[in-house]
Amino acid sequence: MKITLPLTLGLCALIPLAHADEELAPPDVDFYAEAQMLRADMDPYGFDTADGLNIKIGMWLNSVTLGKNSRFGLEGGFVSQSEVSNDSQFTRAPSVSEQNAGASSVRVQEENSLDLGGFTVGALWQSPYWLYLRGGGYIYNFKLENRQDRILLDGSGNTVNTVNDAPVSDSQSGIAPYLGAGLAVPLLDNLSLTVDYQQTQLESESYGTMGIGLRYSN
Repeated sequence: MKITLPLTLGLCALIPLAHADEELAPPDVDFYAEAQMLRADMDPYGFDTADGLNIKIGMWLNSVTLGKNSRFGLEGGFVSQSEVSNDSQFTRAPSVSEQNAGASSVRVQEENSLDLGGFTVGALWQSPYWLYLRGGGYIYNFKLENRQDRILLDGSGNTVNTVNDAPVSDSQSGIAPYLGAGLAVPLLDNLSLTVDYQQTQLESESYGTMGIGLRYSN
């Protein structure tokens, strides 16, 4: 009994210490936010450049080291890109129904537009020498739309009738891989100017995007 009581008390004293060791330490992370103005070259899809905005929120994993004084982080972002369009006009022979309406020729005014936007999930590696690399997946929504106005002309070139056809659209969504490189130039202790170039493989084509903005990191 004399031996059992001190031993029991000692074990009871060790129980809180054992529970403390079992508790996981909080993750060693820092957070950052980045906002960039974008200019995307949509020439592979038949359009001019499109301006946009990319806002990213991420966290630095301080326990992960991929090089001396480098940082590695995980991030998610929202991409908003302005709609781009191009116009064209051509004249063609009338169909049977258009001939019955009195048309000798048909002038077609056509507008094609592209609307693209979505979210990104990826990783960022920041070297100690301003250079950074980022890559991941772009969860996108891609919409093409075609609008046509048909102007029915008689033999003298006068307008017989104007027909506004309903728009025809094609929407697709998916995940597109992207990879980019850039520079983060320190401005203040926690604020950097970021400039980068990114390539995104979307559908069967790839397009480039230039970005410039600010990153705040703690």
